[in-house]
Amino acid sequence: MPAGFRRYDAPEGFSVALPGGWRRLDTSRVPGGAYRVVFGASGDPRTLVVTYSRRAGADPVAVWRDDVEPGLARRHGYRRIGAIRATTFRGREAADMEWVARADGARVRTFGRGYLLGGGRSFSLRWTTLAGDWADPGNERALAAFLATFRERRG
Repeated sequence: MPAGFRRYDAPEGFSVALPGGWRRLDTSRVPGGAYRVVFGASGDPRTLVVTYSRRAGADPVAVWRDDVEPGLARRHGYRRIGAIRATTFRGREAADMEWVARADGARVRTFGRGYLLGGGRSFSLRWTTLAGDWADPGNERALAAFLATFRERRG
């Protein structure tokens, strides 16, 4: 466990290390078992969002491009940074995407990693911080901690 972080075990079946003082801020669910959980801390503009889907396509790059990006593009100030990159995560097909947008009057930057579990199921992790603070070493450490410690319950 990274220094200053604690493990959070979600009742939905995943765990992740969170910075001290962070908690679950919001949860939304849709019929069929999909959900979105937002983590953060009071007064801290940074958030980690964990999303679970049961209807993801077979190509993680196409999921970001065809399913996620059209909704993001309707946000004020949205701009994708670079290409959507195919990768692997815990031995599974994955894709990374980064973008900037405006949220609550501030310019924010988000890194998203989506990965496939099979059978149409997927997880995505989205790390958002103020765009001007993106390269802050503490933010880089937080993103690295989230990616290193995120685990889904197998089943």
